[in-house]
Amino acid sequence: MRSFTLSAALVLTCVASPAAAQTFGPPIAGLCLLSRDGAISASRAGQSLQGQLQQLQSSLSGELAQRRGAIEQQQRALAARQNATAPIEYQRQQAALAQQLQVLDQQQNARFIAAQQRGQQQIDQALGTALGRVVSRNACSVVMERDNSYGWNNAMDITPAVAREMDGILQAVTLR
Repeated sequence: MRSFTLSAALVLTCVASPAAAQTFGPPIAGLCLLSRDGAISASRAGQSLQGQLQQLQSSLSGELAQRRGAIEQQQRALAARQNATAPIEYQRQQAALAQQLQVLDQQQNARFIAAQQRGQQQIDQALGTALGRVVSRNACSVVMERDNSYGWNNAMDITPAVAREMDGILQAVTLR
């Protein structure tokens, strides 16, 4: 009974522990793998972009809440005057305030998207330059997306090298 308990504990330990990283076969000369998202998120510029976008989103949300509050206050005032206002005039004013809210949301979204695109252009440019340098250094004949692979030999993964190269090219993005 005691050996069964030890065996069961050993099996449970093996099942519960994460599997070791597996390398699939020997590296293939000229074949390189890149995780685009991994390289960007590991780079200082990618981290800068994420941080700045979070700050911008927070700032825009605060500004939106303040401006939205003013319009909602106007809506409440209009609702309080509903009995003293002609129905068609009430509906017109109500529609105008609803339109203001919609335009406000669209403007805030457009500002965020434009800033995100400016930052992403800088990232893409740095990534392209970094990738070109690493591909030349490693004599890659083909570069494939690593994240779509079931497994690979780590010697073919150029993601960390591309992230380091990006750090030398672009430290931080500028959203404005």
